[in-house]
Amino acid sequence: MEILYFIIKVSVFYIILITIAAYLSLFERKLIGRIQLRRGPSYCGKFGLLQPLADGLKLFFKYDCLKNHSIYSVFGVSLLLFCTLLQFSIIPISSSFCLLSSKYSLLYLIVINEIISFSEILIGISSKSKFGIIGGMRVIFQKLSYNIPYTLLILCVSILNDTLNIQKVNPKFSLLLIIASIVFFIINLIKINHIPFDCVEAESELVAGTYTEYGGMLFGMIYLSDYLNVLFSAFVYTNLFIVTKNIIFFILCSFLFISLVIMTRTLFPRYLQIQIIRTSYKYFIPICCLLLLWAINFN
Repeated sequence: MEILYFIIKVSVFYIILITIAAYLSLFERKLIGRIQLRRGPSYCGKFGLLQPLADGLKLFFKYDCLKNHSIYSVFGVSLLLFCTLLQFSIIPISSSFCLLSSKYSLLYLIVINEIISFSEILIGISSKSKFGIIGGMRVIFQKLSYNIPYTLLILCVSILNDTLNIQKVNPKFSLLLIIASIVFFIINLIKINHIPFDCVEAESELVAGTYTEYGGMLFGMIYLSDYLNVLFSAFVYTNLFIVTKNIIFFILCSFLFISLVIMTRTLFPRYLQIQIIRTSYKYFIPICCLLLLWAINFN
């Protein structure tokens, strides 16, 4: 009976996550539309509320997308979606709800992030298009740009709270925490491949970059994974840098994070790949190393 209850709880949890991620696409288009004095999607259902459902059905029934891809491409997309969903299991949505409790959950976060990076690289380099392969190579350089400072900041938070368990993280207001939170926000923009750091799929240069040859259901899985990663980054940021045990406040803080991420698309121009790498190795990594040393002395 307990196993059945756990399966139902997990199923409901992931259905809610997928639904939220699908409607993040609508929220993004609506918010950017308002900023740019446009209406955004409005014809598919009342206020365009059925647009994500229509997009999903279109991608699912578009055509047989599997016949044009190698087993490595399909495996890469499947691994990406699976690991993207799996990473939510360590997030304590409230003080009483977390699917997977572990005293090493922050290490789990780092490992699952590396596996997702590998799957994104595999998606690109296993493509039959030269644009996809070039996009895959760009993914490698992009991951090198953010994985190091991302890991250093996770370790910094771990040292500050003297724990590797994300459920026991209790951030205390300090200058160190403020600086770390700002850097972590920028690093997350690189992590989720979002403007101004979306060189992997820079449309003007690579058509759709890594995902050029992907369509139908496979593209839908990649598209869903992107928005799930935005949602996950919001959850992680809220857990690491904002003191909250209330689920309503947790959701509001995550919503604010997502809104700020979306608004960067209308405020900043796209960086070149070389600029991202130079910025990371010249500024982010040294800053994160100093923050880590500061955290060690602070603790």
